[in-house]
Amino acid sequence: MRKFLYTLGALTLIAIIGGGIGLGVLIYKGHALDVESKAFVDGAVPAIAAAWSKQQFLDRAAPELQGRVKPEELSAVFDRFSRLGSLVEYEGSTGQALLAYFTGSGGTVSASYVAKARCQNGSATLRIGLVKRDGRWMIRDFYVDPAPGGESRRAA
Repeated sequence: MRKFLYTLGALTLIAIIGGGIGLGVLIYKGHALDVESKAFVDGAVPAIAAAWSKQQFLDRAAPELQGRVKPEELSAVFDRFSRLGSLVEYEGSTGQALLAYFTGSGGTVSASYVAKARCQNGSATLRIGLVKRDGRWMIRDFYVDPAPGGESRRAA
């Protein structure tokens, strides 16, 4: 009985140490993903909003996003965005990355951010969804909410 309890105790200790190490690695990776995704958003928003460039947007868009929006629809949406005028001041973004793992289907890395921008003809809040594939961040969703009381516009 004593040998059994020692073995059980040793296995429990190994499990606790292993879990602690795993949690530490997860926290470290999560922080790194937050830093990466925020840098992506903080580079993408000024590039897109500087002149409301459809091409800058498409260069950063995930393939499924590009596939679900027709070119003429995207042009019309960006024409509406351009009514805000060029970017005057980028006020930064807030958000975080999410790491999810599902048994059998693997893991996904995504992120969700809200960014603020002041343009020539008003301010806007941008809501951006990201996905990371093959080591590259891409835009999954992109919404622009002109302020105040403006109608929300979804790029795709």
